[in-house]
Amino acid sequence: MQSSEHAAPISHTVNDRQSVLGHTLRWSILLCSLPLFILAFLLPIYAQELGASASDIGGLFAVFSIAMMGVRPFVGLAIDRYGRRSFLLAGLCTYVLAMVVFTLSDTLIMLYLARLIQGVGAALTWIATYTIAAELATSGQRGEAIGEADGAGERGAVYGAIAAFGIMAWLPLRTGWMLIFMAYTACAIIGVWLAWRRVPETKSSIPAPVPETTVAPSKPSLSETLSWGLCKLLFIVFLTKASQALVNPLLLIFLRDRFGLALWQLAIAYLPAALILGFLPGRMGRLSDRIGRVPMMVTGLVISAAMSCTMPSLSSLGWFVAVFALNALGIVTATPAQKAMVGDLTKREHWGRAFGLYTFAASLGTAGGPLLGGVLYDQAGQVTPFYANATLLVVSALWTILMLRRPAASAPGFFLTKGWSRALRATSAMAQRIGKV
Repeated sequence: MQSSEHAAPISHTVNDRQSVLGHTLRWSILLCSLPLFILAFLLPIYAQELGASASDIGGLFAVFSIAMMGVRPFVGLAIDRYGRRSFLLAGLCTYVLAMVVFTLSDTLIMLYLARLIQGVGAALTWIATYTIAAELATSGQRGEAIGEADGAGERGAVYGAIAAFGIMAWLPLRTGWMLIFMAYTACAIIGVWLAWRRVPETKSSIPAPVPETTVAPSKPSLSETLSWGLCKLLFIVFLTKASQALVNPLLLIFLRDRFGLALWQLAIAYLPAALILGFLPGRMGRLSDRIGRVPMMVTGLVISAAMSCTMPSLSSLGWFVAVFALNALGIVTATPAQKAMVGDLTKREHWGRAFGLYTFAASLGTAGGPLLGGVLYDQAGQVTPFYANATLLVVSALWTILMLRRPAASAPGFFLTKGWSRALRATSAMAQRIGKV
């Protein structure tokens, strides 16, 4: 009797689900992500204008991650129990509140408060977004769907930055800051309205994908979700996010100190990388669906490590632009594969808490990275965070090769040997026998 009640929602085709993702969820994410790039770009400069040190600037990035880290484990559990849509709406509304506080921020304390609220909004929004995107896609398109959701956020950040730079070119820093965040707030309200009107609840309305090779008990619990494979992936996520956070908040300060650039020159330096981050995640996610997660992760981490080693020795802005763009290519190559692997390693009914654990590990890494990077920059020299980042990325790539050789369930991996395949089948058979006892 119960199944007949849900017959209509379950009849959605793949094209219908992708249409919902394309025309509603991505637009809501895009409109609420307008300030993301300009914050990464202007927040260190604006904080310096208010008298912040490099350590204070690192703290602004760390408090954002700490807020996410404190909220995300509980959000993942609640999303699996109560549904996805309400948490997405709550997260988008929290983003709106954060933008209002940013608009009014004229002290360092206000900036910290805005970043704290923004962190809570990000925790709510992105766990729900990744879960909805994964459920709207078929198992063979999971990497592409998650990559497209990420790409929507990055594209919104690029569009918001272009508009902001046009305003900032004619206004003083503080006046321009207030005006652009007023505009961001208005756009975010539209994004919330679109999500409220059109984003569906996917927890019960979309059927589960075709069963995958990962064997897990059907009753969802935290211990079942946190499998050994997922634990290994989460450790890699922690390392990569911590290493990237060593340098990301300091890049603008490094450019200003090294080359003495004006604001518009800094914008030009960032634009190619921002375009890569905005328009390639879906394509790279699709590639990970085809050739496997591990090859994409390793390739991206190695590219980013090489570029991080190169950055301190660059003597011209042109070379920095090229290297920074290649670094963005490394990030966008590895990240969609990482996120899609979360779905590969867990069952559908566990996805909310699995993506919650993923984002928690990312927050844990990004929370400590900016503070450590600021201290290294101030005390050990400008180049030290770059070499530390490269070292951790290489360690992450090696860990990925050694510990995550199993490919995505929907794609043929490069690292799957016959012995590993036999071991996996034996483990699956043993788990099935145990489940029958």
